[in-house]
Parts: sequence; structure tokens; C-alpha cells
Amino acid sequence: MKLSRILFIALVLLGVSGLAFGQSISEKTYPQQYGSPSAYESATGNMVGSSYSESPLLADRVAAGELPPVDERLPDEPVVVEPLDSIGVYGGELAGPATSPTCCGWDVSEMVMQKLFTIDTDLQSIIPNIAQGYEVSDDLRQLTVFLREGHKWSDGHPFTSEDFRFWFEDILWDQDVTGGIPGEWRPGGEKPTLEVIDETTVRYTFAIPHPSMIVRMASNPRHRGFRAAHYFKQFHIKYNPDADKLAADEGFDGWSQMLNARLRPNTHTGTTATDTIVGIPTLNTFMYAGEDSFGNKNFERNPYFFKVDIAGNQLPYTDGLRRVLVEDLQVQDLRAIAGEYSHFGWGKLLSVPTYRENEEAGGYRVALVTYNRGNEYSMMFNLTHPDPVMREIFNDVRFRQAMSVAIDRNEINELIYFGLATPSQSAPTPDSNFYEPWMTDHFAEYDPDRANELLDEIGLDQRDGDGFRLRPDGETLFINMQVAVPEEAWGKIAELAVSYWNAVGVKSQLKLIERGLYTELRGTGGHDIAGWGLDIVDIGEFSGAIGNIRPNWGARAGSKEWFDWLNSGGAKGTEPPEDIKELWDLSQLWLQQPYGSDSYLEIGKQFHDMTFRGLYQIGTVQRPPQPLLFRKTLKNTPPNDTEGLWSFSYRQWVMFMPEQWYYEDGS
Repeated sequence: MKLSRILFIALVLLGVSGLAFGQSISEKTYPQQYGSPSAYESATGNMVGSSYSESPLLADRVAAGELPPVDERLPDEPVVVEPLDSIGVYGGELAGPATSPTCCGWDVSEMVMQKLFTIDTDLQSIIPNIAQGYEVSDDLRQLTVFLREGHKWSDGHPFTSEDFRFWFEDILWDQDVTGGIPGEWRPGGEKPTLEVIDETTVRYTFAIPHPSMIVRMASNPRHRGFRAAHYFKQFHIKYNPDADKLAADEGFDGWSQMLNARLRPNTHTGTTATDTIVGIPTLNTFMYAGEDSFGNKNFERNPYFFKVDIAGNQLPYTDGLRRVLVEDLQVQDLRAIAGEYSHFGWGKLLSVPTYRENEEAGGYRVALVTYNRGNEYSMMFNLTHPDPVMREIFNDVRFRQAMSVAIDRNEINELIYFGLATPSQSAPTPDSNFYEPWMTDHFAEYDPDRANELLDEIGLDQRDGDGFRLRPDGETLFINMQVAVPEEAWGKIAELAVSYWNAVGVKSQLKLIERGLYTELRGTGGHDIAGWGLDIVDIGEFSGAIGNIRPNWGARAGSKEWFDWLNSGGAKGTEPPEDIKELWDLSQLWLQQPYGSDSYLEIGKQFHDMTFRGLYQIGTVQRPPQPLLFRKTLKNTPPNDTEGLWSFSYRQWVMFMPEQWYYEDGS
């Protein structure tokens, strides 16, 4: 980027071009992002530095003739990031843990992750990221996406509308590849059209109003809508007649299996940064560089990454990233205490005293951030249970009310969260547009006498020889709670819940099982009760997580047969009661409203009121502190008293922009 001498003098006078490494910028909750240098100038009155700079590692490659200069690698208008505290220095490696080689590992995936658009620091607005802009038609059926001129993949190949066309036509809608089309890509049950306007502009036209699509593209990389056509075409039979032979040579059962193996790392949030093949082009912050003999995955900076800081330094500041594979959650915690990670976001509140005691020895610091989701552990009875007697009991709202008031949420909070969480029913968080005070308190008081009265009232007043309640058919009512718990606190909550239910005569048993088996039980509807964290905030619900608060009620999986019927238009499953059909229709109507409009707010309030009054889910506590650990020398990370929010709907670390983290000593 070249500036005239006059502009350069103006920058010096403004004090922007002279920003030094380590110089403080401002105090704020999150780093700020602007869609282009001109957007930064318009918003702040300042200008980006007079020329672009890069990591010494990349400068050496430029000098050796391996890479073009940095201003040729960046888009014509790169994204501009105003760091949280100070301009960084280059060097060093980030390192975070993962307990699975093929999934999750959020402390690594969110260091890599870049979405088509992203969420601004108000946690509501949609702003440019990979794409430079968008336009939604007045009838909400058309979405036009504008790309950046000169944007390139990590291998230097141009990123253009062809990458969207290829993915849409030859991956998404190729049944040999995808197998089934996600609902967000067929609103109204029909295939949308994709029009390629030019090299940097594409337009989707949907069968019905589909305003949530832009929000989806900003909250989840699954909805990015493109792949590197120049790379993946070689594995597709349409473009390579020898693709099946290539697949056989590589040990696959056909070209589509081979293609999907390469597509998998960016299929959804959980598989980001689980790459197994070096060389697949990416637009992400880091690119996969290989795996060592211990199963640790290594990533290196993307030399064509599309962001710079306000002084014109190409991001990220750090040169590499390591995905440390650990045996289990306990080992993950122990290695964090030993200071083996640069950052750790999945610590346990129960371990905070231990974390604090070992800060000096481990060379890290602890920060607490509010975990912003509808409930830490939300439980749901199987409303389409295969046993008709159990189904009738579970569908009586008085039973759910009884089981809810039987729970001592204050005790859960004190024993597991040191009294720092908020006892709460499953409900929106207080910052939601749809929150009302009654929601968090709805049948959330601890009242075992009331629980016993309600259970007697619905005909469960007879007891067996051990004092447990009998079903109407004379058998002992038994709740078999088989669940998987990726967080230790969840297991302790479930254990307490079972003890509370036993105390009011509902015989209950907890069995912790392997996650794959748990998923299978929920998927087949073979469970009595399910439990999981209720990850909802407004933007998350509107962008795809609405399934958490309507059938099938997300990870709590409480009504598979109803969901199948509703999702198929009555072709599958079991027809639900009228109130459930009304709830579903109301949610569908909400998703068709302009994001943030008056109708969005009005219909959203009706939908939320109905879903939470029904007590389809039973919550425990809300908004506990989440401990975050940082190596002491890692800068531009959240301060100890941060007001930021930790939420899966914002992809946790993404809001804190790890691309602007740096080591004060450069290593």
C-alpha cells in the first residue's frame, strides 16, 4: 500500500503511523475489527500505517524468492484489527489442548477459525470478515455476497466466486458427495439458486424469506458456502475422469469418500483444525503443517492471511499453533497447571483454587469470564418415549413442574460453583431481547412439599415396598438417567438431581456412559432423560441453534418422533400435540422476520414465552464464571477482570481475536 507524502505527514500528526510495538491503544472489552482501511478511517478519523509489514519469517521467504511481497499477498482492502491493548511483535507459537484427534479442541479450532462474516463487539451486528460485504433484498429472499478484490488462498491462488459455485453445485447439491442437504440450504423445501454476478459477487435466491442465512454465515464456519475449487476439482469425478483410480490408489472406496476426507476439517465447527492432509488451501489464520508421533497437530501462519493491524502489520503476530493431544480431561487440567499451553479455555471452576496456587510455578495467570448460555445443565424427559405409560407421565406438565421444584438449585450453586453462578430455570440470559424475569424463576424454587403434592395430584400417589412411587400400571416408576458429561460439573449436577428425585419418591439412577453410546440413545429415542448445556443467546438461536428450544430440543433430545414429523411435513415420525405444532410454526415464522426488526422482536417474544412456559427443559444454574488461563507473556488477551462473555454462539475465543495475541518477548 502506497500513500502520498501529504497523507504520510497527516498520519504522523495523528500519531497512528508512529505506533510502536507494545504501545497501549485503549481500554476495551474486545479488540475492534473494521472491514477495510477506509472503514477504519471513517470510523476513527485515523489511517492505517503507511506501508504493510510482515513476519520476519515471511520476509525471509520473500527475499529468497519463495513468496511475493506482502502488499501483493494481501487483498486490495484487507480487514483492519485494532488490538485489544497494544501493537504486537512477531514470533512464538500458540498451543492449546484437545482430548480427541478428530473433533472439538476449541482451544485450537478457534485460533484457526475464520467465518464469511463475523459478529461485532455489540454481540448483535453482522460485520465483514472473509467477505467484504452483503446485501439482503427487501423481500428477504435474496442474499448478495461481495468478496474482496485480490483475496488469495493460502497457496496464492485467487479466491473468487468460482469457489462458491463449485461448492454449491458440485458438493452441496451433489448427492454422491453430501448425501443430504441441511435445512438452511433448502428453506421452504426447495433448492435455492446461485447466480455468479462476477468474480467477486454471488447472489442466492431462496424460495421463501430467509434472513437468518446472513446470521448463520457470521456465527458458524459450517455456513461459509465455498471451497477451494482449484484444489478439490482434482478429486471430483466430474472434473477428473481418473478420480476413482486415484481414490483406490489412496485406499478409499471411491472418489466421493476421498473427496469428503479432504473436505471434513471445515465441515463444521467441531472439526476445524482436525486436518490430516498437508496442503489443502485455506483462508484461515493458520494452515496445517503436519502431525508428530504423539498425535499433536502443527499449524503455521497463512502467508496470505487477509487481516492487518492498525499500523499495517499483517496478522497473525504468532508464527505457529500446536494442537496438543491429551488423554482425558484430568490430564488436560494437569498439563494446564504445569504451564504447557499458551492458553486454556476449558478449565473447571472447581479447580480455580488450584489454578491460583500454581500461577507462579506454571508461568500463567487466571482470568474469569461470564459463561453466557441459557443453562449450565439442562435436562429433558423423552416426550416421545417408546413406553406409552412413561410417555403419558412425561407429557403431563405437572410432572415436569414437580421434578423441577424438587431440585435444590441453591445447593447446586454452592457445592459446585462456589455460589458464583445464578440458580435458574432453563431460560434466556438477562441480556437477551426475549428475557422476562419470570423465565429464570419459573418453577425453579426448591419446594419438595410442592413436588410431592403435584406427583400425588397426577396419580403417582401409590408407593412400592421401598417407598418409591408406582406408575398407573402398578410398576415402580424408574428414571434411568444415562448421560455423557464432557464437563465434570455436569456429572455432579446430574448426581444431585437424581438424589433430589429419589427424595420425593421417584426412583432414579445415574449412569455415566460413553459419548458415542449417549448420542446413539438420543438418536434412536431410547432414553428416559437427556442432559446438556443449553447454549442459547439471541444470535445463536436465529442462526441455527433454535433447535435447542424447540423439538428436538437440541442436545437434550426430548422428542425425536415429533421432530421427524414436523421436519418432514408429516411424512415421518409421530404427529405431535397441537401446542407443539403451534410452537413449531411460530418458530418458523420468527426465522422469516428481518433480523432485529420490530416483527423479529414481537414474534420472537411470543415464541420464547411459549417455549419456556411449557417447561420442556429443566434447568439448574446459569452464567457461572469460566476460568481462562494465559501464559503471562502472552499479550492482548482478556484481563483478569474482563467484562467479556464466553459463549459457543460467538465461538468463544473468536470474539477475542487470537490473531492479535502476541508474546511480549516475541517467543
